[in-house]
Amino acid sequence: MNNSSQSIRGILIAIVAIAMSIWLGVSIITSQVETLVQAGVVGVVLICVLLGRRIWVLVPIGVALNIPVIRGLGTTEISEMLFIGFTSLMLLMRRAPMKWKIGELDFWAVAVLVMVAQVYLRNPVGLNIFGAGTVGARPYFMVALAFVTMVFLGMYQIRARDMKWVFWLSALGTLLSGPLNYLRVGLGGGNPADLAAEGPSDPGATDRKGYLNTIATEPARMLSSWRSPLRAVFHPIWAPLVLLTFAAAAYSGFRNTVAMVGLIYLAGICYRGGLAATVISVSMGAVLLGGLAVINVAAPLPPNVQRALSPFPGTWEERYVTQAENSTEWRVEMWKSALFTDYWIQNKVLGDGLGMTADELRRSEEIKARGILSGRSGLTSHQEAIMVNGDYHSGPVQTVRTVGYVGLAVLLLAQIRLAVHTHRLIRRCHGTEWYPVALYFGIPLVIYPIFFVLIFGTFGTAGQALFLGIGMVKMLHANLPVPEFATGRRSKLYQPLLTRNTGAASSH
Repeated sequence: MNNSSQSIRGILIAIVAIAMSIWLGVSIITSQVETLVQAGVVGVVLICVLLGRRIWVLVPIGVALNIPVIRGLGTTEISEMLFIGFTSLMLLMRRAPMKWKIGELDFWAVAVLVMVAQVYLRNPVGLNIFGAGTVGARPYFMVALAFVTMVFLGMYQIRARDMKWVFWLSALGTLLSGPLNYLRVGLGGGNPADLAAEGPSDPGATDRKGYLNTIATEPARMLSSWRSPLRAVFHPIWAPLVLLTFAAAAYSGFRNTVAMVGLIYLAGICYRGGLAATVISVSMGAVLLGGLAVINVAAPLPPNVQRALSPFPGTWEERYVTQAENSTEWRVEMWKSALFTDYWIQNKVLGDGLGMTADELRRSEEIKARGILSGRSGLTSHQEAIMVNGDYHSGPVQTVRTVGYVGLAVLLLAQIRLAVHTHRLIRRCHGTEWYPVALYFGIPLVIYPIFFVLIFGTFGTAGQALFLGIGMVKMLHANLPVPEFATGRRSKLYQPLLTRNTGAASSH
């Protein structure tokens, strides 16, 4: 019966492909752009049909690419919509490979969603999801989309071996996202947003290169998944890759990129080498930093490198250290104004909601009209423009503005509990063929609470990452053929899987 169904599906796809070829040949002569867009849409639909029960793979690949496509919706949102749409059709046909199971992480996801729902009800912004990113319902739509995706992913039953090629495709997608976004901006498809909200305008400020962020972080994530970064430093092939990731992070000019690469390697060393390896690695990092400081005396490093390394002690030029300190103080002024006055956040307990209110939109227009004059709240017009948009460059402060102190507490607890469950999943996979997969998808979730609180974050991004992370962790927990989590250093959990177990799980 299955062979017959596959044959019928293959014949139908062949017929559609022939019809598309004829239509494409005729239509492209009259309207090239419109025809290519339509052909692209049909092609995506055909890919979804061919994927069938593997439609879930679109989500991690779409998240990895993270490229804006149309009206502010990117590959992440489009992949989620395709996944939800085709999975819903399979549910109606009773062909969706799903099994419902509720756990602790579902409770935290619902708690975060409730916080989003209450600010929407208190500050309704309509249903327009194709408007500007800071006006209308689009931010709420993205969060809701991620929540529904989480629900479906958490129920999905997959073949464990599919995770391996999804692992490689996700890594490739993340590596491509930086250069593709750089080309998109260079061709006039967007603005270099990574330069926004970094600090006061300064003609002599160091140049920063946002496209290097993923080029630095993704190889570090891949390497940490496959082998110990400490051992890689002494390998003739992998050592240059480690140096390349740090060089790209430093040359990007972003301190948060250097911090992210460092956290990824630190997590990889902790999981693969333990406490001793971590201490050795930190000592080696201090020696490397000292070497760079000596080199900087003889041959000054590029300005953006010195700025990125300015939080660490060294021989960096005073002007670059001052730029970085001024940028930090510039943002701290905004945080104090947001948290200790009533001018920017009206309800600090439950928040003011995602996006702009009508009053904030009016303020934004006033700031544009005033130009470069000082703001009315004691801040500069540049600072006020960023404050109105809610881009505080701080995860906790921006979350207070969105869902209040109550929502911040809920979100942080949810992130911590997700990190704990992810840690347990990684420990379960130790000693098995699934360990690299668990580390690749798990390390970002384990370190994210630290990055969100101490370095950078926004509530919208954090909420979507939380929901998608819960969905992936639940799916991996339910489908990877590994033992249950247990404590103890010499637990039998960490022995390689038996062949019969792997085969049984792969037959889902």
